[in-house]
Amino acid sequence: MDIGAPGDRETIRATGTRGGYSLTLSDLTLRTADLRTRCAAAATAGFTGIGLSVEHYRAALEDRLSPAAISGVVAEHGLEVNEVELAAHWGDPAAYSEDELDSDRTVVRMAAELGAGRIHTTMSQHFPLDTLARGLRELCRRAADAGAVVALEYMPYAAIDSATRAWQVIEASGADNAGLLIDAWHWQRAHTADEPESALRAIPAARVAAIQLCDTLPEPLPDLRREALHCRQLPGHGAAALIPMLRRLARHGVRAPIAVEVVSDELDAQDPYLTAQQAYASSRTVLHDSGRPSGEPGFRDAHW
Repeated sequence: MDIGAPGDRETIRATGTRGGYSLTLSDLTLRTADLRTRCAAAATAGFTGIGLSVEHYRAALEDRLSPAAISGVVAEHGLEVNEVELAAHWGDPAAYSEDELDSDRTVVRMAAELGAGRIHTTMSQHFPLDTLARGLRELCRRAADAGAVVALEYMPYAAIDSATRAWQVIEASGADNAGLLIDAWHWQRAHTADEPESALRAIPAARVAAIQLCDTLPEPLPDLRREALHCRQLPGHGAAALIPMLRRLARHGVRAPIAVEVVSDELDAQDPYLTAQQAYASSRTVLHDSGRPSGEPGFRDAHW
């Protein structure tokens, strides 16, 4: 499977969006909203797609919405489900409970049922490289059957804690529908920009499956995981070097779809329509200031 295919589908409607950018509103930006509110807020703000977590999918089922009805609600608002998450229990099946394994199976089923082109994944537990490679390969096999790519996200507090480590696992898996998920918060807090130039350049641009925008506090909290889950800032409203990140990725030829994931207790407390509007407007400004052309997925060049 071509890693770029789902991203191509996401950008096809770009010229019809406000400001010309085709953006996905990731699930955790509106983590307290129900499905209908999430879709209405995203569409009103100008997003063309949403992300959906297994928790919110199950909540919709509990509200007596079938998978077809969920897709119907999304379509009514002129949106698509572009990403589903989070598959996080694939390192070694023997290490997980049946509920954890079922959660990952549900995420893959969501991709098939809702037409999502991208499954987000990460890994918190430490396993040998060959175990990780084997587990990721099996997840990717199931994802391919669902018509999706797998986007592996590194996190500075997780077992896969850097872009180069994530690429090492992806490459070892041999799965051609596995790609790298670059989250701006993790890029900043994991000091991705300081990784060896040669190592970053070894990651093919076409294997970057998606980019998630957000921003950071001026100084990291002692507990990085807490900061990531409660204190992110709107793009351009924090201290992360977002524009240098976007320009560096563009020079490398990355043409990945863009999502906005601002996980924030402060935003949770306000009207979800306002949060969605702020998330779209701030992201549009950052993308414009980085030089990313509206209506197009990105640039191509030779070097990081």
